[in-house]
Amino acid sequence: MTLNFTRILLIAIALSSAAGYAARPLGPPIAELFKNDNRIARGVLVDRPAAQKITLRVDDYVYRSDVKTLTLNVDKEVFASVTEGREYLVVFSRLQRNRLLRDQWEINPQGPALVSVRGLGTPAIYASTEAIRTLLRPPEQRPELSADAATGLLITLAENSADGRARELGIFELYLRDDLQATISAANARRFAVLAAAAGPRLKNFLLQAATHFPKQRREPWLSSAFRQSVADYGSVLELNSYVPLLVKNALLGLGGAATADDAQMITKHLYSNAPGVARAALAALDAIAPHGALEASKQALENQRIAPVTRRLLRRYISQHGSE
Repeated sequence: MTLNFTRILLIAIALSSAAGYAARPLGPPIAELFKNDNRIARGVLVDRPAAQKITLRVDDYVYRSDVKTLTLNVDKEVFASVTEGREYLVVFSRLQRNRLLRDQWEINPQGPALVSVRGLGTPAIYASTEAIRTLLRPPEQRPELSADAATGLLITLAENSADGRARELGIFELYLRDDLQATISAANARRFAVLAAAAGPRLKNFLLQAATHFPKQRREPWLSSAFRQSVADYGSVLELNSYVPLLVKNALLGLGGAATADDAQMITKHLYSNAPGVARAALAALDAIAPHGALEASKQALENQRIAPVTRRLLRRYISQHGSE
């Protein structure tokens, strides 16, 4: 399947202290967790001594950590979600970015804080599982893993609906790892397809885009079916402040050459979308199926008064370019 769209760049994926500072786009999140002053420890939560502070008894100094007891600043969501007596793996830093000098770091006067994978919006604290313990070992200490074994562990994280932070870490790591996408096995591709089918719009979008980089025999026919279903699931009026318009637009583009005449009616409804990007993708999909049908659908859509002005200009331009062919 030929891709007619580029990958969405994660919005400012970066790691910073919990205090929060502007960040630049970075690569796969797990590698980033080992950068800067970041430290990793595994321990049991023993106390919440004050609002938005937690204390762990450290049982394993995973990376650069050498303390037996660790008190961390956390946000309200993390503070409310953790449970005393449970074991966690945390990524933290003693530093924060200097407020005036962007490239400078300074000791955080409030004490160590969880780092946050900014593109995910999730602080790096995870319930301790075999998968997360293996994946967050420093590379030099990590057991020898094949690419497909690493993929399997990431899918295991992504399947863990009980730990949303670990789930997102697994999904975005898979999304950004071309090397793993290219070598995925049949068994893991089947797990991936089930995962994508069950995901909400935001995560489904990234999962389906990642799958476009699978070997052809690992992505078809299920990926075309998943794109087709995503197009069929939504009508022409979309919540513009949600992730749905992006999912539908990319599903239309991803369907690409796999679309058939039987899909024309389903695709045509998106010419009337209140999201101009979706309408543009629908027009491209119709044109790929049958230019004459796309021309007629465009003329008919222009008769509808609720077509968005941007879409109306797009349709008029298309009719002008193709009307005499």
